[in-house]
Amino acid sequence: MNATTDIADPAYVAARTDAYFAKTAEIVAANGDVRVTYAVFLRTDCVVAIDRALDFLAEAYPQDAAIPLDVTRVAPEGAVLASGKPMAYVAGSLVALSPLETLLLQRIGFSCVSAFNAYAMCRALPEAEFLAMEARHTSGDDMHLACSYGAAVGSRTAQLTGAKGFVGTSTNLAAPLYGTPRGLGTMPHSLIGYAKARMLAAGRDPGTESATLEASRLYVAQFPDEARYTVLVDYDGREVADALAVCRWFYGAGGPVEAGKTLAFRLDTHGGRHLEGLDWDESVRTLLKWTHRHTPGEVAKLALQGFDFEELGGMTSDEVRDKFLFGTGVTAAATVFFRNALDDAGFKQPRIVVSSGFDTLKCRVFGNLSAPVDVVGTGSFIPSRLSRTYATADIVRYELPDGVGGWTRFDLVKVGREFLKLAD
Repeated sequence: MNATTDIADPAYVAARTDAYFAKTAEIVAANGDVRVTYAVFLRTDCVVAIDRALDFLAEAYPQDAAIPLDVTRVAPEGAVLASGKPMAYVAGSLVALSPLETLLLQRIGFSCVSAFNAYAMCRALPEAEFLAMEARHTSGDDMHLACSYGAAVGSRTAQLTGAKGFVGTSTNLAAPLYGTPRGLGTMPHSLIGYAKARMLAAGRDPGTESATLEASRLYVAQFPDEARYTVLVDYDGREVADALAVCRWFYGAGGPVEAGKTLAFRLDTHGGRHLEGLDWDESVRTLLKWTHRHTPGEVAKLALQGFDFEELGGMTSDEVRDKFLFGTGVTAAATVFFRNALDDAGFKQPRIVVSSGFDTLKCRVFGNLSAPVDVVGTGSFIPSRLSRTYATADIVRYELPDGVGGWTRFDLVKVGREFLKLAD
């Protein structure tokens, strides 16, 4: 299929719009065009992130249309907007706008909901930096850029309240949205597996030597000009032991610290096991001491402070404790335990990066517990429910030519959407 990629070409729009919109445009063209005004809104709370969508609309709208395009922004970019509130009114030719409605709405929902989620996440952990890592979970460039743009907008809104927010993303493609020249990130699990395979091939024993340390050395040798190195430590299930091995090399004689480099560790322990040195009971003891509470229930109460029941998404109290507090994976207990292990060994300098399911809920729990997190790597600002992203555009005004160069106005909208009407 040799479809055009020129969005100003009518064939581009015709191939992608819903058939009923295309047919409506044909009927109106045959019977007389009118000037219409659409109210654009979401049926969920959001942060307005529609600049890219409106740029598309301006490019796709026929430049020779007899009725010019007119966009009125009701809420500025980055504004927090309640469900059902119009974010913009779009006016122009019904013949021109009807086929564009589908394509416009496609470019709004993911950005605005991602923006709201990112805003809430940054507000929950204001002292942490965030790195956008959603690319691998998207369907391709369009979704990746829509969600990343939203996260960048939501982050800027959160920064106005004092949060550090998002400092970058993992891809070069989306990096300019965050004001950085390239994607950020150091090592995935595959690099440690590669280092381990090389050790085995050379007759070395990864049971007595650290493959994570070996991968760190390979990385530093390949990228000596980087200022900070973030080491992933869960590959062999020896988060603490491998981190301490890296620390002894990094901060030892001749180590990278002598060149002014800094170190961070990324916790990405999967949900099938506890971080090294932890089990349920030790996790409980760790958080009781950290929070100065006397029972696990008191810790859970602190963790969920400020939550409404609906915000838990149907999770039970036991599920909250398992997933966020005392269970397996990257829990609050795991983060505190790891921080304490580094500090107790005399390595207070390394920063802690956490990843694995850090959505708004998890960020709020960690924030309520003041968990020692410096950076959050996450793509979980992507909307978890597709229905939240359904943007809507309803026509609220029809204006027919009055025969003397003006318009006869009719404010009409389907029953139940009267709240969208323009104020006189």
